[in-house]
Order: sequence, then structure tokens, then C-alpha cells
Amino acid sequence: MQLAHARIPSCLLPVVAPVVALVVASATLAAAPSSALARQEAAKPAPAATEVVVPAWPNPTCPVMGKPISTRLHTDTKYGRIYICCKACVKDIQSDVEPHYKASYPTTTKIENTVCPVTGRKLEGEGAPKEPVLVLLQGREFKVADKEAGARAVEDAQATLAKLLDPKLFDVENATCPVTGEAVAKNTIVVHEGRIVRLSSPRVLDEYKKDAKKSLQKALEIRAKQDEALRAKEAAERAKGEGAAGEGVKGGGLGQQ
Repeated sequence: MQLAHARIPSCLLPVVAPVVALVVASATLAAAPSSALARQEAAKPAPAATEVVVPAWPNPTCPVMGKPISTRLHTDTKYGRIYICCKACVKDIQSDVEPHYKASYPTTTKIENTVCPVTGRKLEGEGAPKEPVLVLLQGREFKVADKEAGARAVEDAQATLAKLLDPKLFDVENATCPVTGEAVAKNTIVVHEGRIVRLSSPRVLDEYKKDAKKSLQKALEIRAKQDEALRAKEAAERAKGEGAAGEGVKGGGLGQQ
């Protein structure tokens, strides 16, 4: 069944035409905001690569009190970091880690990593370790090169997890804090411009952010000095070894004369 098109009498055209125009204009205006919103969304910049982030993989509720956790409150264990609701919960967790860990991270995700996040060594193919070691940290099970790497993974859990989940990250491994000049604290890191930077305390984070570029540059300078000192030490040891070998040859020659 086809509908016949209504024919508008010519006498009504002066009345109908403005109404039609008004309807079309209204429809256009109604669509405009969504189009503008779409353009705004498209124009929104992606998260800045220069953003300073404290990486965290928290359990949602405190395993002691069952309350929501604070990412500023936590205790480090052989299974990594357990987040809590108040400082009083630390004693309970440390007195019996196993059940509190299981309550915090009831499920385990197996990460099929092909590179050790501690040593950077390949875990598959030629030269791979025969028996890689499994490590469990904060609900994630993964492989490391050997037992020594496993111990280091637990000791340095937050940086290990960061590198495990983003292998492109470069660990500056600065031994002193770029903000305070003091020794860095265990498991106190930020991720900035694709680099893991270590700090002396979580309390210096705001100071780091005040001039993040300068802070990062300082951390890189600290790393460069560490590398330079290591090279100098290795050169001195080589020279000492060569000197001792030379003395041995010389002494043997005298003995034969």
C-alpha cells in the first residue's frame, strides 16, 4: 500500500513554508551540540607522556577490617604490597602474612613474560635459563631468570611489577634521590617519561612534581655518575690484575735464571 503525497494548496504555502523552515532549523540546532561534543572529544589530548605517576596495583579492601583501602597506606610482604585502611592493620598482616595476602588478592593472573623483569634476560630461545623461577606478587605470577632474580623481585616489588607490565620502561636505578640527595627508600618510585625514578620518601613526590623535568634530569645525571664510577672501578681492578700477572711473570723469569 502506497501513501499518496499530500498536496499543499498554494494558498497555504505562505503559512506552511516558515513552519517547515523552523522545524529543519530546530533539528539542525539539536544535532549541533552532539557534533560539537564529538569534535571536543576528538580534540582532547591524550594523557601527557610527561605525567609523573606513582604506579600501584592495590587490593580493593583492607584484609583486616574489610574497609576501602588508601593507596597511601600499605605494608610490604614476600608477596608484594598489601594496601590497608589504617596503620593499625600493619601488625596483624605482618604477624600472619599468608591469609591476609589471600584475602587481598584471591585470584592469580599468570603472566606469560618472555623477558625477566629483573635482569632483562630472555627467558625463551637460545641462552635462556633452563629452569626459570616463578614469582608471585600482588595477584600476578610470572617468571624470572633464577633464584637470585626472584629474591630481587620480592625486594624491589614495585619496580619489578612496573617493568613486568610495561617492558619498555627504563629503570634509572638512581641510588640517591634527585630531590633530597639522600639514599633512596625501598619500593618508592615514580614513572616519568618512560623511566622509573627512585625517591627517598613518598613525601617528596610533590617537590619532584614542582619541576619534574629538572628532577628527571637530576636522576639521569646521578645514574651517569654511578656508571662512570663503576667503569673506573672496573678499570682499576683490571689494571691491578694485569699488574699482578706481570709481577708473576717477572718473578718466574728470575727464578729460572
